[in-house]
Amino acid sequence: MTAARAGIDLRLDPSVFEIVRHRLWYINDEGALTIARLSGSPVATEVFDMNAGLMTGAGDLVYIDNFICAQATTLAPLVKNLLEDYAENPGFGPDDIFLCNDPYVSVCHQNCVGVAGPIFTEGELVAWAGASLHAIDVGGPTAGQVQVEAADIHGEQPVIGPVKVFEGGRFRKDVEHTYLNNSRLPDVLGLDLRAKVAAVQVIRRRLLEAFDEFGRDTVLDAMDDVIDYTEARLRARIAELPDGTWRHRGYIEFGDRIYDCHVTLTKEGGTLRFDFSDTADQAPAVINCAYPGLVGGVLAAVMVYLCWDIPWSPAGVLRVLEIESRPGTVVHSEHPAGVSKSTTTSIWEVRNLASITIGKMLTASERHRDRAMAGWQGVKALEELFGREADGTRFGGPMLDGMAGGGGAMPVRDGIDTGGHTSSLRATIADVESYELRYPILYLYRRQTPDSGGPGMFRGGAGISMMYTVHGVEEIPTKILHTFGVEQPESPGLSGGYPSTTNQFAIVRDSDVLERLAAGEVPQVLEELSGELEAHGAYSVTSMRVGDVYRAVSMGGGGFGDPLDRDPRLVASDVERKLVTREWADRTWGTVLDESGAVDEARTAARREQLRDERRRAAGVAVSDGSGHPWSPEREGVRVSESLFVDLRSRSAVYRCRCGQSLGPVDVPYRQLTARARFPVQHIGPEVNPRGIGGARFEVREFYCPGCFTLVDVEIARPEDPVLDDARLAPGWLEAVRPGWEELVARR
Repeated sequence: MTAARAGIDLRLDPSVFEIVRHRLWYINDEGALTIARLSGSPVATEVFDMNAGLMTGAGDLVYIDNFICAQATTLAPLVKNLLEDYAENPGFGPDDIFLCNDPYVSVCHQNCVGVAGPIFTEGELVAWAGASLHAIDVGGPTAGQVQVEAADIHGEQPVIGPVKVFEGGRFRKDVEHTYLNNSRLPDVLGLDLRAKVAAVQVIRRRLLEAFDEFGRDTVLDAMDDVIDYTEARLRARIAELPDGTWRHRGYIEFGDRIYDCHVTLTKEGGTLRFDFSDTADQAPAVINCAYPGLVGGVLAAVMVYLCWDIPWSPAGVLRVLEIESRPGTVVHSEHPAGVSKSTTTSIWEVRNLASITIGKMLTASERHRDRAMAGWQGVKALEELFGREADGTRFGGPMLDGMAGGGGAMPVRDGIDTGGHTSSLRATIADVESYELRYPILYLYRRQTPDSGGPGMFRGGAGISMMYTVHGVEEIPTKILHTFGVEQPESPGLSGGYPSTTNQFAIVRDSDVLERLAAGEVPQVLEELSGELEAHGAYSVTSMRVGDVYRAVSMGGGGFGDPLDRDPRLVASDVERKLVTREWADRTWGTVLDESGAVDEARTAARREQLRDERRRAAGVAVSDGSGHPWSPEREGVRVSESLFVDLRSRSAVYRCRCGQSLGPVDVPYRQLTARARFPVQHIGPEVNPRGIGGARFEVREFYCPGCFTLVDVEIARPEDPVLDDARLAPGWLEAVRPGWEELVARR
């Protein structure tokens, strides 16, 4: 939508604004792509775990690219810190660039090293450019990202900067040497640094060219207009959504501890307030994030879920957000808490929490409900390999296959199979041939995992799994496995949709894989190999030798709506495409197929009624109370979720199922008014913690309409946790819409 159509006042003529704002976007995009073109790391060249940002002279982010969001959003606090603490000493020159990997200043964690440089024209500092890239190894006791034995940040990777690494158009050799000397892979780290410096130089040069073409003041006005335009567009969109409060709770498993993370999203008018204050206290090390990471996680969720046609200008987005937290928690840690794994624990959890509450809010909006999404991949299953090739050459780096998780289902369609994650719209995974070239491994398969997408009326996207063995060396001495969501799925469903699978790590030691390969067989099932099977939890430092076989499973996406509402023909198609097994088509979706794979309609109808009866028995309800009555929920109710509405026809508003069943008054949490049942998490599907890692520390709770036994909602929780009051439309908003609603009903 153009500024003129949106009625937004701008400094520039609307047509000039449209031209210049798109030029600014392409300038920043060219800077980000420069990183991928120059870095020799597969993290950048194939996975695009990087980003760039264009900022005002005050350090406000005008644009970030749609690569890893939080890598760019943390550039703004770096520049603001430079302006506050370093303007006089050492000062800024037109060809200077600063480096920083301090999470308590700016970056997500120590491996996401950021750089930023000022942009001068006519002797005046008018803008900044920044770039970030996940470095494979920047030092520390353990190779790679996760300093598993650290007690605090002092036991993690070295913290550097802000420090001027590039001065007067050339590298400071003393600083560069100190930085690279910490790494086990200094050549890779050095090329990464040059790629980021080049990105800043490209953005700087292109912006100065734009000054020459359009005029400096025009371009600077356009930068300010982008921020204002983003704020106005987003505030208007938020105002179109219902006022209310939505909550979500997630968990990070870390050793023997479970850290519960909470958010309360309150929407009022054109403002969103995210409150994370109830989150558990910070951990000793590794999984926490500092405040810049918290803000980055929230921004990533808001921009993906609400800014689908609005510029990704974090400075503008932040104007409509209020982010509240309690210092000293796992999502807002205080120094010296360790943060080396924050990007794939606490920051990822922040994004999960913010995303699912926004999804719940969108589900309650008739105007924008088609944009609601269940939880995307809750977290990726990750590993890092380090060692030496047969010729003595050192190798090392992350295996990022697990980034190909499943997308969240929507009210109108299935989630995207192996669609990735919402932190980066342009992230990819490397070809298996690339990893086989870089590391001494041989893939046996990499494929979409059956039964990994969350069941629902619309299915969550399938996740990915892979299996490989050691090839070309006797041993891979260092293999670091790290994730969370091993005991419980972190990709929640919406409106009665189930979560996805869990992440899984397993190794069969001293197997017969080489004999099978020699016989012309490529093994496809880990459990069919001879040898000793090891199931690993969320964190493990291990190794592999010749004959060992490794398997990993990474999460899919959450489902949307009651699985018994799914068109059986879609289930049959999923079975045909090997995304769902026949067993779970029957057990979860109540879909019975004949020998040809076609739907047996009569048996399917009977099976679904049988499953509803099982829900009644599990909830301890013998029969329906019969209080439902015919009504048109879309015409006579205000939507809360897929099957739950608020009936405003009486002065005392009540919750009502789509079937007409009255649940009770809206001043009581709706989950307390439903019929309920509890199950082990394995009830969700065969790929949900199948080996019982951690015992039974979690359960799945199902909430049914007590009349028709539609599955209204699903919750993952510890058995001792209270039922979450997860969705409330604001009473004032309900009263405000009542007059128009009553008039509409009267006309009908």
